[in-house]
Amino acid sequence: MARPVFDDLQARLRSLARGDLPAAVALPGSRAERSAALRARIIEAAKPEFAAKGYDGASVRAIAAAAGIEQGHLGYHFKTKRALWEATVDTVFADFPETVGGAVPRTYEDARLVMRAMLQSYAGYCLSMPEHARFVFNEAAAGGERLEWLVERHIRRRVAVLEPVFRAARDRGAVAATSFEAFVVSFLAAFGLAYALRAFHGAIFSPAGTDPEAVPPLPIEDMIALFVK
Repeated sequence: MARPVFDDLQARLRSLARGDLPAAVALPGSRAERSAALRARIIEAAKPEFAAKGYDGASVRAIAAAAGIEQGHLGYHFKTKRALWEATVDTVFADFPETVGGAVPRTYEDARLVMRAMLQSYAGYCLSMPEHARFVFNEAAAGGERLEWLVERHIRRRVAVLEPVFRAARDRGAVAATSFEAFVVSFLAAFGLAYALRAFHGAIFSPAGTDPEAVPPLPIEDMIALFVK
C-alpha cells in the first residue's frame, strides 16, 4: 500500500476511534456541544419521517441520510428505533400548550374567554407543529403500547386539568351541553384536521394537485365557533 494512502487510512481510523464526526457534518464547539447539535439534527430529520410513515414504516436509514450522517453514527445517539421515536415525540410535544387550569370560571363571560383562549392556543400549535397530530393519529390507528406511552407522557395530564374548567363553562352555557369526552375528542380531531393535516382540507376544497402549503388555513374564529357559544 502506498505510504500516503496508508497514512490517510490510519488518520481515518484514529478519527473514528476518537468518535469524531465526518468532515461533512463537523460542527463547531466542544465535543458535548457537537453531540447535542447532532442529536437535535437527527431528531429534526426524524420528525417528518415518523410523522409521514408512522413508526413501522419509518426508515432509520432514511433518517440518517436526511441528517447527513452514516447510519452507524445514529446508533451512538439513539440505541434503538424506539429510543429515537420517543425522543422525537418529546421534542414535538415540548411546546404543546398547557391546557387552561387554575381558577374555575365563575361567569359566562369568564368561561367563554378561557375556552376561546385555549382553542386559539391549540390552533396556533397545530399550525406551528403539525407533526404532533400525525403522531397521534398514526398511533391511534395502530393502538397498543406506544399510544399508551404517548398519552400518559404528554396528553392525559393536560386533559385532566381541563375537565373542571370545561364543566364550569358548560354549566354557564359557554360551551355545548355535551360530555367532556365528546368535547375533547371533537376539538382535537377537528383542529388536527383543519390545521395539522391541511392536505385533507385541500383535497376537499381545492383543485386537484394543490400544494397543501398553498391552502390557506381555515379562519380560527370559524373553528372556535363550533365549540364556544
